[in-house]
Amino acid sequence: MAKQCPRCGYINPDNANYCLNCGYPLPPPIQPTPLPPPTPYNPPQDRITRAFNIFTKNLSIIVPSIILLIVEIILAVILGAITFFAFLASPFASLALAIVLAIINGIIDAILFGITVHTTMYMAQDSVNNLPLNMSNSFSNARSTLSQLYSIIGILILFGILAALSRSVIIAWFILGLVGIILYIVSASVVLNKPMSVTSAIDWYGKSLSKDAGSALVLLLGALFSLIPIINIFAIPYTSILTYLMVKEIS
Repeated sequence: MAKQCPRCGYINPDNANYCLNCGYPLPPPIQPTPLPPPTPYNPPQDRITRAFNIFTKNLSIIVPSIILLIVEIILAVILGAITFFAFLASPFASLALAIVLAIINGIIDAILFGITVHTTMYMAQDSVNNLPLNMSNSFSNARSTLSQLYSIIGILILFGILAALSRSVIIAWFILGLVGIILYIVSASVVLNKPMSVTSAIDWYGKSLSKDAGSALVLLLGALFSLIPIINIFAIPYTSILTYLMVKEIS
C-alpha cells in the first residue's frame, strides 16, 4: 500500500521510511490485528457421562457400600452358622428356623440398603457440588431425614421378605430392583429438599423416561446391580450420583 507524505502529499512506495520528495519521516505501515483463535466447541455432556466423571473423581464415595458389603457378609456367616448347628441338632426344626432367619435377613438387608443409599446420596450431593466428602456428616444427615424414607423402606422390607421366601431368584431380584428405583428417587428428592411420596416418585420416573430415556434406563440397571454383592460397591454410588442429577434437573 502506497504511503502519502503528510507534509508535501507526495505518494511514496509502501516500503519507504522517508518521503522521496522532501525527506520527511513516514509513519510505519499499519499491521493488521490478528484474529483470535476460534474457541473450540465443547458439546454438553449427557447425564450418564457426567455422573461417571463425577464418580471417578470422588472414589471415596464407595466407602458406605464397602461397609454394607462387610456387614452383609458377617450377617450371612452368623445366620448360616446358626442354621448349620440347628440342623445338626434337629433337621426338621432347622427348616423352620432357616425360614425365620431368611425373613430376618431380608428385613435387616432392606434397612441397611436404605440407610446406605441415603448416606451415599448425601455424598453424591457433595460430589456434584465439588465439596469435600465426609461420610460422618453424610450419615448424620441421612439419619436425621431417614423418617421421610420410612414408607419406601417399609415396601422394600416387605418385598425383601417375599424375596427371601421366593423360589424364583431372578423375579425377586427384578422386583426388588424396581423398588430400588423408587428408593433412589425418594432419597434424592429428600436430599434436594423437595421430598416426593412413593406415588410421586413413580410418576416422576415415568416422565423421566420421555425426557431422558437413556438415564432412566441406566437408573433401572443401577438399581438392579445395587443388589448384587461386590458389584454394588460401584453401582450404589454411581446410581446415587446419576439419580441426584436427574431429580435436580428434570422437573
